[in-house]
Amino acid sequence: MDSIELKPYNLENESEAKELVDICLEYYYRSPWPPTKEKIMKGGVVYFRAFYQDKQIGISGYSIKTPTLAETIKTTVFNEFRGGGMGSLISQAIEDECKRIGIKKVISTVYYFNHVMVQIKLKQGYTIEGYHPDHEAPGFHEYSLGKVLK
Repeated sequence: MDSIELKPYNLENESEAKELVDICLEYYYRSPWPPTKEKIMKGGVVYFRAFYQDKQIGISGYSIKTPTLAETIKTTVFNEFRGGGMGSLISQAIEDECKRIGIKKVISTVYYFNHVMVQIKLKQGYTIEGYHPDHEAPGFHEYSLGKVLK
């Protein structure tokens, strides 16, 4: 299988920030804290378009927590590309990007109902480090997963 190409969003560009917000609102509509263009443009997270064979198949990103720790953010596979292993490829591409910039450990929080992503992370060597009931809001539970990069 070919690899994923990550192309960073320019979050200073309002139209790119709006595109990212629209994608997040479409795929994270269940989240009690949907992003706004202003929040995304404020920075703090590096977001990428994920391409496979010259087609954008999803998005992902990371947030630097410490000089050696990053948290992956908003890994999403567009509906028409689901079921073909693209989630695993995007997750691996973000992990590789974190490793490339010198990160030693990657963490991720995954909604409790996203069984597919939990399984992807476990297969990639992540361990469940915690369970957070009512994390974002009442009834919104998340798993924390982590992996030390080698």
